[in-house]
Amino acid sequence: MSLNSTRRIQRLGGSSLIVTLPKQWAKKLGLKVGDELMILEEGDHLKLIPSDNRAVIKAETVSIKYNGIAKIAGPKIISDCAYIHGYKKLIINVKGLDEATFSQLVKGLNENDKVENVTEGIDSLEVDLLSPQEEDSNKFIKELNSRLQDMVDIAMNEGNANNDLEKIRKEAEDISMTILRISKREGEQLDSISYGLIISLPNLVYSYLVSSNKEQINKNSQTLKIVLSDLLGGIASNSGRRILNAVKIASEIKSTLKNEGSDGILISLLSIIESIGTKLICPAIVEESEVSNFREE
Repeated sequence: MSLNSTRRIQRLGGSSLIVTLPKQWAKKLGLKVGDELMILEEGDHLKLIPSDNRAVIKAETVSIKYNGIAKIAGPKIISDCAYIHGYKKLIINVKGLDEATFSQLVKGLNENDKVENVTEGIDSLEVDLLSPQEEDSNKFIKELNSRLQDMVDIAMNEGNANNDLEKIRKEAEDISMTILRISKREGEQLDSISYGLIISLPNLVYSYLVSSNKEQINKNSQTLKIVLSDLLGGIASNSGRRILNAVKIASEIKSTLKNEGSDGILISLLSIIESIGTKLICPAIVEESEVSNFREE
């Protein structure tokens, strides 16, 4: 999703006019004080272009040393983190690394489906990360909802289909990571905590479905589908009413399950949904204004 913003023109000195740049836009392009922008007139529009595109490349690259917490985390987590945070390139300093650890690092990076290419240099590895062809997070949120709905349907209709569920779980997890990546690059309405919670949904839905019997799934599946649809559909369409509906239904089901003393995993799943929705809708409720970007309907 592109970054849309309105800025007020201000006066500087006697005759000059100035306008500020959105922080996320400047960060995305690696701009800092003193950098030059070319201003091009195109009909009734003005186009701003950084004079030096090296700043853009630098902003899309992150460098780390493979020691301490990075070494403990390992190749999958560090490359996933770089991907999630919107970087296109990861430079890993491997100076002083023993041959066995180096080989294990390269192998782990090449096995990650978020990594496009690994180039070995002198004392460093240059890792190119995949970039989504489509950068509209709303479309990916809708796709995530579709995958989660498919998981519930398979569990309802096919019974023991763990292999199919695992395949869709992986697809949903990849979509969740892409949502977070796009949000980091474009500065959209959800923060890292909310997107982090969304990333947990595929695994929680999967855990609930594979650990529950057919009777439990059939009893709660339709309501679960409505809650997931309202939460993710509300986020994608900026509908505060749908998000609030998801929160209320999740809270009611959770209370009922607690009283019955059953479905611990489903309670955890509903708690996550309730937390995400509450975090998103709270500002508009508390301040009674359009502080958030969500519409009432």
